[in-house]
Amino acid sequence: MRSSRSALAASAALSGAAGLGLEVLLVSLAGPVIGHGRAGAVGVAVFIAAWALGARWAKILGPRTPRALVLAGLAVATAALAAPALLLHAGGRAWPPAAALAAAVACIAAVGVPQGLFLPLLARGWPAGVRAGVGGLVSASLAGAVLGARWLGHDLPGLHGRPAAAALGGALALVAAGVGAWGVGSPRPPRADPVSRLGGGLSPLAAGALLALLTGWLGSLEWIGLRLGVLWLGGMQIALTSVLCASLLALALGALLMPCLCPRGGLAPVVLLGACALAPLWIWIAPSLGVMGELEGLTAALVLIGPALVPFGGAVPLLHREVRGASAERLAALLGWEAVGALVGVPASHLVLVPALGLGGTLGLWSLVGGAATLGFARRRPAPVIAVALAALAAGGAALFALGEPALAAPALADPALEVLAFEEDEHFAVAVVDDGLLGERTLLTDGFRAAGTGRDYLYMRALGHLPLLLHPSPESVAVLALGTGTSAGAVALHPRVAAIEVLELSASVRDMAPWFEEVNGGVLADPRVRVVIADGRRTLDARRGAFDVITMEPLLPDSPFGVYLYTREFYRTAARSLAPGGLLCQWVPPHALEPVTFDALLDAFGSSLAWSGAWLFGTQVILVGGEERPNLALVRGAPPGSPLAAALAQLGLDGSAGAAAHFVGELGGWPRSARALRDADPWVVYRPRRRGARLLGDLPRNLARLRALDLGLPDAWAEVLSPGGKARVAGARSLRRAREAHAAREALARGVELEDSVLCDVEVELARARALDPHAPGLILLEGERRFLRSLRAGVGLLRDRSPAAARAAVDELLAAAELRPRRADAHLYLAVALTRLGSAAGDRALARALDLCPNLASTGAGIRAAELGLDLEGGRAPRP
Repeated sequence: MRSSRSALAASAALSGAAGLGLEVLLVSLAGPVIGHGRAGAVGVAVFIAAWALGARWAKILGPRTPRALVLAGLAVATAALAAPALLLHAGGRAWPPAAALAAAVACIAAVGVPQGLFLPLLARGWPAGVRAGVGGLVSASLAGAVLGARWLGHDLPGLHGRPAAAALGGALALVAAGVGAWGVGSPRPPRADPVSRLGGGLSPLAAGALLALLTGWLGSLEWIGLRLGVLWLGGMQIALTSVLCASLLALALGALLMPCLCPRGGLAPVVLLGACALAPLWIWIAPSLGVMGELEGLTAALVLIGPALVPFGGAVPLLHREVRGASAERLAALLGWEAVGALVGVPASHLVLVPALGLGGTLGLWSLVGGAATLGFARRRPAPVIAVALAALAAGGAALFALGEPALAAPALADPALEVLAFEEDEHFAVAVVDDGLLGERTLLTDGFRAAGTGRDYLYMRALGHLPLLLHPSPESVAVLALGTGTSAGAVALHPRVAAIEVLELSASVRDMAPWFEEVNGGVLADPRVRVVIADGRRTLDARRGAFDVITMEPLLPDSPFGVYLYTREFYRTAARSLAPGGLLCQWVPPHALEPVTFDALLDAFGSSLAWSGAWLFGTQVILVGGEERPNLALVRGAPPGSPLAAALAQLGLDGSAGAAAHFVGELGGWPRSARALRDADPWVVYRPRRRGARLLGDLPRNLARLRALDLGLPDAWAEVLSPGGKARVAGARSLRRAREAHAAREALARGVELEDSVLCDVEVELARARALDPHAPGLILLEGERRFLRSLRAGVGLLRDRSPAAARAAVDELLAAAELRPRRADAHLYLAVALTRLGSAAGDRALARALDLCPNLASTGAGIRAAELGLDLEGGRAPRP
C-alpha cells in the first residue's frame, strides 16, 4: 500500500481550488435567477451544506477510495458544465420564484455534494501520528481555495467569461481526483489511528454540535468581513476577492496552528471556543492601529479581518482529534454537522441578525453564544479555564453593548468632513445620510459609495424622471428602479398624467432614508400613486410583462458586481418585455466613472438590445432612452405656465420639444459594436481594475469626445417640428457640450493627464458660441458659475502663499466671490478667514465661525490642515491677529 502525503496534500489543494472557484462563480450566476439580495446568503449556505452532506456520505462508499475519488471528480466536472448553462437559462426567463429558487439550489448543490467527498476520502490515506492531525490536509484545501478564489473566481472570468472558467474548474477537480487516487493507492479497510486513541473522549454528538455552532458563527463572520471589506476597500470585484482570499489564508493558518497550540483532552473545546469568542474583537482594534489607510488589496484585507478568523480554521482538525474512531469516518461524520450550521447560521445572520442588530451587534451576539458554550464546557474545570470562559462572555457583551458599530470606522464614514445624520444596516447595505460640510450638500452613502445627493452634480437625476415622460405620448404607469434619494421618483410625480408609480428598491434602509431628502424628492413616498416594492429590481421586472409605459433607472455603477446585471443585453431584453406597447426605457450612464472601453460596451449593450435608442446629455451625465421606435417630438408638450412641473422643467432646460431636442446627442444605431459584448455569462467589466488618481480625470473628456461622434444633427422628422428659435437652442446646446468637454479636458491636463488631440478644443470659443445662441440656457449658467467658483477659489488660495498685505487684499476679493457663489462650502469661508485674519479684520472670526458651523470637524480635513499651515488657529476656534 503506497500513500504519498505530498500527493494527498496536492489533491486537497486542487480540490479546494476547484470547489471555492466554482462556488464563487455559481453564486454570482445565481444572482439574476433568485435576485442578488438572496443569492449571497442562499448560495453560500447551500454550497456549504451540500459540501458537508457530501462529506458525510463518504462514509458509505466503503474502502474503494481511488474509484470514489475519480467518480467525485467526474461528477464535479459534469456539474461545472451543466450548472452554469442552467443558471444562465433561468436568469433570462421569467421562471416562477419557487422554480427559480429550486434551480439555483440544485445547481449549487450539484457541485457542492461531490466536492464534499474529497477531504474524507483523502483522509483515508493521510499518515497517522502527524502532530497537526488532519489539520495539514484541511490547511492544504483552504490554501488551494485561495488559488480558486483568485484564479477561477476572478482572473479567468475576466479573460474568458464565467462558463469557461467554470469548465476549467471542473477540469481542475478531475486533476485533483487523479492525483488523490494515486496518493491513496489501493483499497484498505478503515482503521483506528493512534491519534484518535489519544483524544479526550469528546462524544461525536458534542463535537458535531460544537462544529455546527462554529460553522454558523464562521459563516456570519465571513459575511460581516465581506461587508466591512466593501466599506474599507470599495465595492469592486477585486475588493471582494481580496477579502475572500484573506479569509481563506487566515483559516488555513488556523488549521495548521490550532491543533498544535491547543492542549489535548477536555480543555481543547474550551480553548477553541474562548479563542473564537475573543478573536472578533480584532475587527474593532484594526482600524485604531493607524495603518489601514496605507494598505490596499489583500494586505489590507488580511489586517482588517485575518486575525479574527484564525481560531475558526482550527475547528475541524482540533475536534477531529478529540473524537475516537477511524480518521476518515469520524472526519466524514464531523463534517456532516457543518450542514446544520450553514443552513441555520448564515441565513439567520444575513437576513435577520444584521438588519436587526447591525454588524457589531451580530458579532457580539455570536460571541455571547460562544462564551456561554465555553462556560458549559468549562464547568468543573480549574479557575483559569473558567476565567477563559468569562473572558469570552465579556468579549461578547462588550461587542454587543459597548464598542459600537465597526462600519462607522470605515474611511467613507469616518471622514471628518462628514456629519453622520442617520445610519442603518440591512441585509444588503450599510446606509448612511451625511452632511458634507466641505461640498455643502447632503449625501446618501450605500456601503460608503456616494449614491446620490442634493448638490448640483445630481441634477441629471431629475432629468431621468422628466425626459422619458415628455417623450412618451401618454405615460400612465411608471417604474423607477433604484430609489436613491427619491429625486427621480419625485420628478415623475410632478407629471399629472401619471396614474401609478412603482419604485423598485432592493434596500429597505434606503427607503427609510428618503425623508432626509425631501428637499429634492418633494416627499414623494407620501404620494398615494406611489408604491415601493422592496425586492430585486430585475426579478420584479421579469415578472411584470407589459406593465409599464416608462421604466427609468439609475442603479449602482455598472462595473460593480452588484450592479452589472442591470446593464447586460439580457437585462435590457427583460426590461423591454416589461414595457407596454410604445413604452420607453431610460437609463443613466456615468462617463466620468468609466474607462472608454467600458463606456463603449455599455452603450453597445443598450443600443443593440432595443429597436430604437438614443443618447441625451445633461451636464456631463449621459441618459439613454430606448423603445420600439423613435419618439414623436411633435407630441412633446410643455407644462402649464406657473405649475410646479413647468418650473422644474425650466430649471433643466427641458421646456417643450426644443428643450428635449437641445439635450439630444444622437441615435445609438451608429454606435460601434463592442469587441466583447456585455452579457450575463460574461460581465467582464467587473473584473477590470478600477483606475485611480489623476488618470480618472481623463476618462470624462475621452468619453464625451467619443459621444461627440454621434452628434450628427437631429433626425429630419425632429428638425421639421422646431422653430428657428428652437434650432438655435439646439445649436447652442451643441456648443455647450463641446465647452463642457473642453472644461473637463482642461481639468485633466492641469493634473498632468495626457490627452489625445481629438479630445482638445477651446473652451472659451465654445462658450462664446453657446452664449450667443442661447444665453439663458440653464446648463450654460451652471457651467459658467462652476468655472467662476473654481477660478476664484484657486486664485484666492494661490494668493495666500504670499503673506504680504497686498496679496491678502487680493485674496479677499477672490475668496469672497467664491463664498458668495457657494455659500455652503466650508472651505471657501475657511480660506476667506485666513485672508481676512492677515488683514487684521474682525470679519475673519465670523468667516471662521461660519466655516466651523458648516463643518464642525474642519480642523481634521485636508482643507483645515492646509489652513493651519497658512497660519490659522482652528483648534482654538479663533483666527489669531497678525
